Amino acid sequence: MLAQLEKWHPEDIRTVFRHFPLISIHDKASLAGQAAEAAGDQGSFWAMHDLLFEQYNEWTGLSPEQFKEWLITAAEELEMDVQRFQDDIESGRYALDMEEAFNKGIASGIPGTPLLFINDFLYQVKPSLTNLEAYVRLELLTSKQFDSYPPMTFEEKTKYFARIELDIGEIILQLYPDQAPLAVNSFIFLAKEGWFDGNLFHRVVPEGFVESGDPTGTGFGEPGYHFADEITEALSFDEPGMVALSSSGPDTNGSQFFITLAPLPELNNSRTIFGRVIEGLDLLKSLRARQPLEDLLIPPEVVILSVTIEAR
Repeated sequence: MLAQLEKWHPEDIRTVFRHFPLISIHDKASLAGQAAEAAGDQGSFWAMHDLLFEQYNEWTGLSPEQFKEWLITAAEELEMDVQRFQDDIESGRYALDMEEAFNKGIASGIPGTPLLFINDFLYQVKPSLTNLEAYVRLELLTSKQFDSYPPMTFEEKTKYFARIELDIGEIILQLYPDQAPLAVNSFIFLAKEGWFDGNLFHRVVPEGFVESGDPTGTGFGEPGYHFADEITEALSFDEPGMVALSSSGPDTNGSQFFITLAPLPELNNSRTIFGRVIEGLDLLKSLRARQPLEDLLIPPEVVILSVTIEAR
Protein backbone atom coordinates (compact mmCIF):
# COMPACT_ATOMS: atom_id res chain seq x y z
CA MET A 1 0.00 0.00 0.00
CA LEU A 2 2.82 2.41 0.80
CA ALA A 3 4.45 1.63 -2.53
CA GLN A 4 1.18 2.43 -4.31
CA LEU A 5 0.86 5.73 -2.46
CA GLU A 6 4.37 6.66 -3.54
CA LYS A 7 3.42 5.98 -7.17
CA TRP A 8 0.38 8.24 -6.84
CA HIS A 9 2.29 11.01 -5.03
CA PRO A 10 5.91 10.81 -6.24
CA GLU A 11 6.65 14.42 -5.30
CA ASP A 12 4.86 14.41 -1.96
CA ILE A 13 5.66 11.20 -0.08
CA ARG A 14 8.87 9.89 1.39
CA THR A 15 8.80 6.55 3.19
CA VAL A 16 11.15 6.17 6.15
CA PHE A 17 11.63 2.61 7.41
CA ARG A 18 12.68 1.91 10.98
CA HIS A 19 13.51 -1.54 12.27
CA PHE A 20 11.66 -2.97 15.23
CA PRO A 21 12.78 -6.62 15.24
CA LEU A 22 10.89 -8.54 17.93
CA ILE A 23 13.97 -10.52 18.87
CA SER A 24 12.47 -11.71 22.17
CA ILE A 25 9.76 -13.75 20.42
CA HIS A 26 10.91 -14.29 16.81
CA ASP A 27 14.09 -16.31 16.30
CA LYS A 28 14.82 -14.84 12.86
CA ALA A 29 13.72 -11.23 13.37
CA SER A 30 17.26 -10.00 13.94
CA LEU A 31 18.61 -11.95 10.97
CA ALA A 32 15.95 -10.51 8.66
CA GLY A 33 16.85 -6.98 9.75
CA GLN A 34 20.56 -7.68 9.38
CA ALA A 35 19.96 -9.01 5.88
CA ALA A 36 18.12 -5.85 4.86
CA GLU A 37 20.94 -3.68 6.22
CA ALA A 38 23.62 -5.81 4.56
CA ALA A 39 21.72 -5.51 1.28
CA GLY A 40 21.34 -1.78 1.87
CA ASP A 41 25.11 -1.47 2.11
CA GLN A 42 25.09 -2.62 -1.52
CA GLY A 43 22.23 -0.34 -2.54
CA SER A 44 19.56 -3.04 -2.37
CA PHE A 45 17.78 -2.36 0.92
CA TRP A 46 14.28 -2.06 -0.55
CA ALA A 47 14.78 -4.98 -2.90
CA MET A 48 15.69 -7.25 0.05
CA HIS A 49 12.99 -5.65 2.22
CA ASP A 50 10.32 -6.42 -0.38
CA LEU A 51 11.60 -9.95 -0.99
CA LEU A 52 11.51 -10.74 2.73
CA PHE A 53 7.90 -9.64 2.95
CA GLU A 54 6.74 -11.20 -0.31
CA GLN A 55 8.29 -14.59 0.47
CA TYR A 56 7.70 -14.59 4.21
CA ASN A 57 5.85 -17.91 4.12
CA GLU A 58 8.87 -19.56 2.52
CA TRP A 59 11.30 -18.77 5.34
CA THR A 60 9.24 -18.23 8.49
CA GLY A 61 9.32 -21.93 9.39
CA LEU A 62 13.03 -22.38 8.77
CA SER A 63 15.65 -22.66 11.48
CA PRO A 64 18.07 -19.70 11.80
CA GLU A 65 20.80 -21.69 10.01
CA GLN A 66 18.41 -22.67 7.20
CA PHE A 67 17.30 -19.05 6.97
CA LYS A 68 20.90 -17.95 6.44
CA GLU A 69 21.10 -20.30 3.46
CA TRP A 70 17.81 -18.89 2.16
CA LEU A 71 19.26 -15.38 2.46
CA ILE A 72 22.33 -16.30 0.44
CA THR A 73 20.08 -17.55 -2.35
CA ALA A 74 18.06 -14.33 -2.12
CA ALA A 75 21.26 -12.28 -2.44
CA GLU A 76 22.11 -14.23 -5.58
CA GLU A 77 18.66 -13.53 -7.03
CA LEU A 78 19.18 -9.83 -6.36
CA GLU A 79 22.57 -9.98 -8.12
CA MET A 80 24.46 -8.74 -5.10
CA ASP A 81 28.06 -9.37 -4.09
CA VAL A 82 27.16 -12.65 -2.40
CA GLN A 83 30.47 -13.20 -0.58
CA ARG A 84 30.37 -9.71 0.89
CA PHE A 85 26.75 -10.20 1.91
CA GLN A 86 27.52 -13.58 3.49
CA ASP A 87 30.47 -12.15 5.42
CA ASP A 88 28.22 -9.42 6.84
CA ILE A 89 25.65 -12.00 7.99
CA GLU A 90 28.14 -14.48 9.45
CA SER A 91 30.10 -11.78 11.26
CA GLY A 92 26.97 -10.26 12.77
CA ARG A 93 28.01 -6.85 11.48
CA TYR A 94 24.51 -5.44 12.03
CA ALA A 95 23.47 -7.55 15.03
CA LEU A 96 24.07 -4.75 17.54
CA ASP A 97 22.04 -2.39 15.35
CA MET A 98 19.08 -4.77 15.62
CA GLU A 99 19.42 -4.96 19.40
CA GLU A 100 19.58 -1.19 19.61
CA ALA A 101 16.50 -0.84 17.37
CA PHE A 102 14.59 -3.30 19.54
CA ASN A 103 15.57 -1.58 22.80
CA LYS A 104 14.71 1.87 21.42
CA GLY A 105 11.34 0.62 20.28
CA ILE A 106 10.55 -0.85 23.68
CA ALA A 107 11.73 2.30 25.46
CA SER A 108 9.54 4.52 23.26
CA GLY A 109 6.43 2.49 24.02
CA ILE A 110 5.85 1.08 20.53
CA PRO A 111 3.19 -1.62 21.07
CA GLY A 112 4.04 -3.79 18.07
CA THR A 113 4.73 -3.97 14.39
CA PRO A 114 3.82 -2.85 11.81
CA LEU A 115 3.29 0.68 13.09
CA LEU A 116 2.80 3.73 10.92
CA PHE A 117 3.36 7.43 11.56
CA ILE A 118 2.39 10.09 9.03
CA ASN A 119 4.06 13.45 9.60
CA ASP A 120 4.90 12.47 13.20
CA PHE A 121 1.31 11.50 14.01
CA LEU A 122 0.46 7.90 14.86
CA TYR A 123 -1.84 6.51 12.16
CA GLN A 124 -4.64 4.72 14.02
CA VAL A 125 -7.27 4.13 11.31
CA LYS A 126 -7.67 0.79 9.53
CA PRO A 127 -4.75 0.73 7.06
CA SER A 128 -6.70 0.22 3.85
CA LEU A 129 -5.50 1.83 0.64
CA THR A 130 -8.60 4.04 0.60
CA ASN A 131 -8.06 5.27 4.16
CA LEU A 132 -4.35 5.90 3.61
CA GLU A 133 -5.01 7.82 0.39
CA ALA A 134 -7.66 9.93 2.15
CA TYR A 135 -5.25 10.66 5.00
CA VAL A 136 -2.50 11.69 2.59
CA ARG A 137 -4.81 13.97 0.60
CA LEU A 138 -6.01 15.69 3.77
CA GLU A 139 -2.45 16.15 4.99
CA LEU A 140 -1.43 17.67 1.65
CA LEU A 141 -4.40 20.03 1.78
CA THR A 142 -3.10 21.69 4.96
CA SER A 143 -0.45 23.55 2.94
CA LYS A 144 -3.21 25.14 0.83
CA GLN A 145 -5.57 26.14 3.63
CA PHE A 146 -6.07 29.71 4.81
CA ASP A 147 -5.53 31.15 8.28
CA SER A 148 -8.79 33.09 8.46
CA TYR A 149 -11.93 34.15 6.63
CA PRO A 150 -11.05 36.46 3.69
CA PRO A 151 -11.74 40.22 3.60
CA MET A 152 -15.03 41.32 2.07
CA THR A 153 -14.37 42.35 -1.53
CA PHE A 154 -17.57 42.21 -3.55
CA GLU A 155 -19.34 45.43 -4.47
CA GLU A 156 -22.87 46.28 -3.41
CA LYS A 157 -25.61 46.58 -6.03
CA THR A 158 -23.58 44.39 -8.38
CA LYS A 159 -24.84 41.14 -9.81
CA TYR A 160 -22.42 38.23 -9.57
CA PHE A 161 -22.34 35.06 -11.61
CA ALA A 162 -20.07 32.02 -11.46
CA ARG A 163 -19.14 30.16 -14.63
CA ILE A 164 -18.18 26.59 -13.68
CA GLU A 165 -16.30 24.93 -16.52
CA LEU A 166 -16.52 21.14 -16.39
CA ASP A 167 -14.76 18.67 -18.63
CA ILE A 168 -18.21 17.81 -20.04
CA GLY A 169 -19.68 21.30 -20.40
CA GLU A 170 -20.49 24.44 -18.47
CA ILE A 171 -22.71 25.44 -15.56
CA ILE A 172 -23.60 29.04 -14.74
CA LEU A 173 -24.65 30.13 -11.26
CA GLN A 174 -26.32 33.35 -10.22
CA LEU A 175 -25.01 34.30 -6.80
CA TYR A 176 -27.02 36.01 -4.04
CA PRO A 177 -24.72 38.49 -2.25
CA ASP A 178 -27.68 40.39 -0.75
CA GLN A 179 -29.07 37.33 1.04
CA ALA A 180 -25.78 35.54 1.81
CA PRO A 181 -22.87 38.01 1.70
CA LEU A 182 -20.49 35.86 3.75
CA ALA A 183 -21.12 32.80 1.61
CA VAL A 184 -20.82 34.66 -1.69
CA ASN A 185 -17.68 36.51 -0.62
CA SER A 186 -16.05 33.25 0.46
CA PHE A 187 -17.05 31.50 -2.77
CA ILE A 188 -15.66 34.34 -4.89
CA PHE A 189 -12.42 34.36 -2.90
CA LEU A 190 -11.91 30.60 -3.20
CA ALA A 191 -12.75 30.63 -6.90
CA LYS A 192 -10.14 33.31 -7.58
CA GLU A 193 -7.60 31.35 -5.54
CA GLY A 194 -8.19 28.27 -7.72
CA TRP A 195 -9.52 26.26 -4.78
CA PHE A 196 -12.20 24.58 -6.90
CA ASP A 197 -9.96 23.78 -9.88
CA GLY A 198 -9.68 20.03 -10.28
CA ASN A 199 -12.48 19.28 -7.79
CA LEU A 200 -14.88 16.46 -8.47
CA PHE A 201 -18.46 16.04 -7.31
CA HIS A 202 -17.48 13.79 -4.46
CA ARG A 203 -21.06 13.06 -3.44
CA VAL A 204 -23.84 12.39 -5.93
CA VAL A 205 -27.33 11.46 -4.84
CA PRO A 206 -29.38 10.95 -8.02
CA GLU A 207 -32.60 12.97 -8.01
CA GLY A 208 -31.29 14.58 -4.82
CA PHE A 209 -28.13 16.69 -5.01
CA VAL A 210 -24.48 16.81 -6.01
CA GLU A 211 -21.73 18.07 -3.70
CA SER A 212 -18.30 19.57 -4.41
CA GLY A 213 -15.84 22.13 -3.04
CA ASP A 214 -13.41 19.67 -1.43
CA PRO A 215 -10.07 19.36 -3.29
CA THR A 216 -9.38 16.03 -1.57
CA GLY A 217 -12.60 14.38 -2.73
CA THR A 218 -12.92 12.77 0.71
CA GLY A 219 -15.82 14.87 1.94
CA PHE A 220 -13.66 16.16 4.82
CA GLY A 221 -11.57 18.85 3.13
CA GLU A 222 -12.13 22.45 4.16
CA PRO A 223 -10.43 25.82 3.53
CA GLY A 224 -9.10 26.31 7.07
CA TYR A 225 -11.85 28.66 8.22
CA HIS A 226 -15.56 28.52 9.08
CA PHE A 227 -18.19 31.22 9.05
CA ALA A 228 -21.73 31.87 10.24
CA ASP A 229 -24.96 30.59 8.72
CA GLU A 230 -27.03 32.97 6.60
CA ILE A 231 -30.47 31.40 6.53
CA THR A 232 -33.42 33.38 5.26
CA GLU A 233 -37.02 32.45 4.57
CA ALA A 234 -36.77 34.39 1.31
CA LEU A 235 -34.83 31.47 -0.19
CA SER A 236 -35.91 27.84 -0.15
CA PHE A 237 -35.16 24.43 -1.59
CA ASP A 238 -38.60 24.17 -3.20
CA GLU A 239 -37.14 23.92 -6.70
CA PRO A 240 -34.09 22.20 -8.25
CA GLY A 241 -30.87 24.05 -9.00
CA MET A 242 -30.44 25.76 -5.63
CA VAL A 243 -26.81 26.20 -4.53
CA ALA A 244 -26.12 25.98 -0.81
CA LEU A 245 -23.28 25.41 1.63
CA SER A 246 -22.71 22.00 3.13
CA SER A 247 -22.80 22.02 6.90
CA SER A 248 -22.00 19.68 9.78
CA GLY A 249 -23.72 21.90 12.35
CA PRO A 250 -24.42 25.55 13.18
CA ASP A 251 -21.89 28.00 11.73
CA THR A 252 -19.63 25.34 10.20
CA ASN A 253 -19.74 26.69 6.65
CA GLY A 254 -16.57 26.34 4.61
CA SER A 255 -15.81 25.58 0.98
CA GLN A 256 -18.09 22.62 0.32
CA PHE A 257 -21.34 23.32 -1.46
CA PHE A 258 -24.16 21.33 -3.01
CA ILE A 259 -26.58 21.82 -5.88
CA THR A 260 -30.06 20.37 -5.66
CA LEU A 261 -31.32 18.20 -8.53
CA ALA A 262 -34.92 18.18 -7.34
CA PRO A 263 -37.10 20.04 -4.82
CA LEU A 264 -35.82 19.27 -1.29
CA PRO A 265 -38.20 21.22 0.98
CA GLU A 266 -37.05 19.16 3.97
CA LEU A 267 -33.84 21.24 3.90
CA ASN A 268 -35.63 24.58 4.18
CA ASN A 269 -34.26 26.86 6.92
CA SER A 270 -31.35 24.50 7.59
CA ARG A 271 -28.62 25.49 5.11
CA THR A 272 -27.23 28.72 3.66
CA ILE A 273 -28.47 29.18 0.09
CA PHE A 274 -26.16 31.52 -1.83
CA GLY A 275 -27.13 31.02 -5.46
CA ARG A 276 -28.97 29.03 -8.09
CA VAL A 277 -28.14 27.33 -11.39
CA ILE A 278 -29.38 29.26 -14.41
CA GLU A 279 -27.67 27.10 -17.07
CA GLY A 280 -26.35 23.54 -17.26
CA LEU A 281 -28.27 21.72 -14.53
CA ASP A 282 -28.98 18.80 -16.87
CA LEU A 283 -25.24 18.01 -16.94
CA LEU A 284 -25.41 17.19 -13.24
CA LYS A 285 -28.66 15.25 -13.40
CA SER A 286 -26.99 12.59 -15.55
CA LEU A 287 -24.27 11.70 -13.01
CA ARG A 288 -24.18 8.28 -11.38
CA ALA A 289 -24.39 7.84 -7.61
CA ARG A 290 -21.15 8.42 -5.74
CA GLN A 291 -20.06 8.47 -2.10
CA PRO A 292 -16.74 10.12 -1.18
CA LEU A 293 -14.89 7.44 0.76
CA GLU A 294 -16.54 4.39 -0.78
CA ASP A 295 -15.65 5.58 -4.29
CA LEU A 296 -12.50 7.58 -3.51
CA LEU A 297 -10.24 5.46 -5.71
CA ILE A 298 -12.70 5.32 -8.62
CA PRO A 299 -12.01 7.97 -11.31
CA PRO A 300 -14.75 10.64 -11.29
CA GLU A 301 -17.19 11.11 -14.15
CA VAL A 302 -16.83 14.88 -14.05
CA VAL A 303 -14.08 17.28 -12.97
CA ILE A 304 -14.35 21.01 -12.38
CA LEU A 305 -11.70 22.62 -14.58
CA SER A 306 -12.18 26.17 -13.33
CA VAL A 307 -14.62 28.61 -11.73
CA THR A 308 -14.73 32.12 -13.16
CA ILE A 309 -16.54 34.96 -11.39
CA GLU A 310 -18.34 37.56 -13.49
CA ALA A 311 -19.62 40.89 -12.14
CA ARG A 312 -22.35 42.67 -14.08
